[in-house]
Amino acid sequence: MVKGMKVLLPEEKGYKANLHCHTTGSDGVLTPEQMKKAYKDNGFSILAFTDHAYMEARSALNDENFVALSGYENHLEPTWIKGKPRSTKCYHLNFYSPDPKKVGMIGITDYYFDFCTKVYRKLDRLPTELLENGEYFKGADGGFGVKNLNGLLKQAAELGYFVVLNHPDWSRLAAEDICGIKGLGGVEIFNYGSFVGGCTEDEAYYDVMLRDGQKLYCFSNDDNHGDTGFGGYNVMYPEKLTYGGVFECMKSGKFYASTGAAIRGAYVDGNKVYVGAENAKSIAFRADGYSRNVWAAEKPLTHAEFELNESVRYFRIAVTDTSGGKAYTNAFFKEEL
Repeated sequence: MVKGMKVLLPEEKGYKANLHCHTTGSDGVLTPEQMKKAYKDNGFSILAFTDHAYMEARSALNDENFVALSGYENHLEPTWIKGKPRSTKCYHLNFYSPDPKKVGMIGITDYYFDFCTKVYRKLDRLPTELLENGEYFKGADGGFGVKNLNGLLKQAAELGYFVVLNHPDWSRLAAEDICGIKGLGGVEIFNYGSFVGGCTEDEAYYDVMLRDGQKLYCFSNDDNHGDTGFGGYNVMYPEKLTYGGVFECMKSGKFYASTGAAIRGAYVDGNKVYVGAENAKSIAFRADGYSRNVWAAEKPLTHAEFELNESVRYFRIAVTDTSGGKAYTNAFFKEEL
C-alpha cells in the first residue's frame, strides 16, 4: 500500500461469517449446537441464528474462536394475499441484536406468530415473552409496504437493532417495494438457499436501492436450514472476535460478501481505486453512472485499478474468480471518502 492511500478493505483473509440460518428453533433440522459445529468444521468463525419469529440468546455458544449472534427472521406480507405466509410478495427481514442478552422481538404480526406456532410447533412461549414490550406490530395492510416498513425500521433503530432485507427475488419484490426505504442496514446480494431453489442472484436489487439514495451494505448468506450450506458467506474484519466487535463490524461495513471469490485489499488514492484479488477472471467497477470491467488474459488477475470521474456518486467492486465464485464489496460513497 502506498502511503496516503485510504484503506477500504484490508488485504488479510478475515473471518468467515454466515449471518442467516435456521435451526430446530423454527423450520431447521439441526440444533443450534449442531449448526455451530457444522460451520466451525467448515472454517467459519461467525454465525448468526435467525429462526423464524423465534429469538434466543446464543451467547452460550460463544468461545474464543467463534461468535454466535442473536437474531430472528420476520415476515410481512400484504393482507390481500390469502393462504399461508410465503405464498408470494413479502418482506423477509433479519433483525440482529446489539447485545447478546437482548432477545425481544418487534414487528411480528399476530397471523405470522400463529402460523409459526401451528406449523413449526416450536414456539411454545407466550407472545409477551417473545415480543419487545409484549406487543404485536400493528401496521396497515399486514405491515407490508414502504411506509409500514419505515415505521418498523425506526422502532428497530431505537432499540439498536441492525436490519437486513433478505432474498428480494425470492420475495417477488418490485421497485416500488424497495425504493424509499429509510433505515435499512443492508440487503442480501446473494442468498444460497434461494439460489439453489431456482431464484436469481439479488445483485440488481442492491443497485436499485443505491440509485434510490439508500446507503446500505450487501450480504451473502446461506439461509441454511440444515440441508443447503456453505454457498454464501461474508468476510469480516472486526477489531476483536467478540460479539460487540462483530456487531460493530457489521454496522460499519468492514466486510465483503462472497460466494467463493476472494478480495485482497481495496484502496483509494485521489481519483484512483485499487483492488486486489485471488485468481480473478474479471474485476468489475460498478458505479451509479457507469461500469468498467478488467478481464484476465493469459493468467488470472491479482489486481486492477479504476478511475473515479466527477460523475461518480458511489461505486462498488465485484470480482469473479476462475472457478465462477464471486465477491462483492459494499458501496462506497465518494462524499465520505
